[in-house]
Amino acid sequence: MIALLLTVVVGLGGWALISWARGGATCEAGAFESQRFGYCVRAPGGWTAEAASDEGPALDRFLVADGPGTITVTAVRLSKGQDLARFEQFVRGFDEDAGATLGESSRAEVDGAAGVVFDITMEDGDGTTLGREVLFVREGTAWRVQLADDEPGFEASVRQLDDMLATWRFT
Repeated sequence: MIALLLTVVVGLGGWALISWARGGATCEAGAFESQRFGYCVRAPGGWTAEAASDEGPALDRFLVADGPGTITVTAVRLSKGQDLARFEQFVRGFDEDAGATLGESSRAEVDGAAGVVFDITMEDGDGTTLGREVLFVREGTAWRVQLADDEPGFEASVRQLDDMLATWRFT
């Protein structure tokens, strides 16, 4: 009996140590978990999640069932000396090169990681696409969460993105 009790105590201690080392984050039931990018999140209601694949683009996608809204997530390992400011500078340059008009940045936080948020506007022959970039860095990795939607649905999609990011947990 003592041996069984000791085994249980050691097992629970090991589980607690591993949970602590991983930041204590556990994915809630029904959450989307990205093995590739190390996070889990609850997809907004009415949205479906697609994990990055080896054959397709290196990003996770969340698609709204009844509209053009999309949320994409990707992560990259930063080189030595790079930080959130440099990552933001890179993404803003990429967006500008694509022809987007960029808004001002504001500070953000995702699951304790420092980040920035800014909006973008893309105009083309088909109309206007609005976007929101959420960038954050944790332990040498930078994440880019990008929302894109048309004008009529953008504000609702932003609220859903905010709700989704509130459930974000690093794994």
